[in-house]
Amino acid sequence: MAPHEGRPTHETQHAASPSTPASRSGPSASPRSPDPPAPILDGIELAFTGRLASMSRKEAEALVRQRAGRVVSAPGEHTDLLVVGRGGPPLGDDGRLTGNLRRGRELARAGKLSIISEVDFLGRLGLTEDQTALQRLYTTAQLARMLDVPGHRVRAWVKAKLVTPARTTGRLCWFDFGQVASARVLVRLSQSGVSPARIRKSLEQAAPWLDGDHPALGQLDLLEDTGTLGVRLPDGRLAETSGQLRLGFDGPAPDPTAAPSGAPPVTDAAHDRGKILHLGDLRAPADAKPLPDNADEDAPDTWFEAGIHAEGDGDLQRARACYQRAAELADPDAEICFNLGNTLYALGERAAARDQLSLATRLEPDYVEAWNNLGNVLADLGHGDEAMRSYRRAIVLVPDYADAHVNLAELLAQRGELREARTHWRAYLALDSHSDWADAVRARLAEPDDAPQSRT
Repeated sequence: MAPHEGRPTHETQHAASPSTPASRSGPSASPRSPDPPAPILDGIELAFTGRLASMSRKEAEALVRQRAGRVVSAPGEHTDLLVVGRGGPPLGDDGRLTGNLRRGRELARAGKLSIISEVDFLGRLGLTEDQTALQRLYTTAQLARMLDVPGHRVRAWVKAKLVTPARTTGRLCWFDFGQVASARVLVRLSQSGVSPARIRKSLEQAAPWLDGDHPALGQLDLLEDTGTLGVRLPDGRLAETSGQLRLGFDGPAPDPTAAPSGAPPVTDAAHDRGKILHLGDLRAPADAKPLPDNADEDAPDTWFEAGIHAEGDGDLQRARACYQRAAELADPDAEICFNLGNTLYALGERAAARDQLSLATRLEPDYVEAWNNLGNVLADLGHGDEAMRSYRRAIVLVPDYADAHVNLAELLAQRGELREARTHWRAYLALDSHSDWADAVRARLAEPDDAPQSRT
């Protein structure tokens, strides 16, 4: 099993690597209470619409059957309940309400079924722990795995104020699941050319079954006000509805399969707090997309943002050039070092990546994600003791940082220190109990102590 966050992230808001496996469709729920003795859904027929936030659709259907209910794929004349998921607005690819919700509304108007929210559904099943889980906060890495959204995209949404971290510790951000899930849906629809009016009408129709503080309408207002609604052109560029080109949120993820370049080790940056590595041409490549017309080419932020967008386009060479230009113009900055280090790592330049991430931790000693990613690079370079110190530092800074726990556990297991490895695997499961990684960790915990321990 490869370490969690085995390839460092490319943004300062701490996203998972594009190669990190996706987990189930919603956030991790707390361990379930024993089933109640009474078949509380005895004979009730249910259908679902939209993405669930507390569990996967498969899990929900199993719970209904355990409680003597029936699940159908679409509501019909004999359906009693239609459950609207909380994992994003219940909209189809055309921006209209999902087919199930449109049909459900017709049946509800005729008095033939009731439409309920996911929160009400959990309450009817007596799953109070799962209701509480809906209020949990998740790091960008966890959300990236749950929603299959590259972390650089979440960071762009933060910059655009489309999503707001509910908690930040040492630059490690936690978010409400529903807020990020909603942004994902709205940006996808807007970039596919669905009009704001169409989206707004559908959201207003769905409002009775959304939480009172659901972020979707406010996010749509922001998208309209800031002019970030647009359409994807045939050549992949994004244009405003007015036709003006802009840098988009979307785009292919960076290639996670880039092989190491064999670059020789570079001088350790620890001795020089102000050192920023400049590798290659500091100018943006000649074929780079133009900066916005009003951009200040002498401002570090201009190049930093251009680097983020280059990552979103999958152009890591251009991203590196942009980050290097930002570093040239700015005072030593941990954020720039972090992004540049991660980009260098993705390009296979691990020694250079190590120096940049190490410098980020020196500039900001509480930069949690930089410590975790530095540990990953050091482990890949064969510096196990240093990697362990980096992971431990991340855990000291944020004890509930799940990824650092599992990374440290894997490294400990490789070294044969299984007792401590199991401690950190269990800590990981307590924090992220339903992801694909959690299944792998459970398998590791079930292995005998003499089983081979190696990354795959």
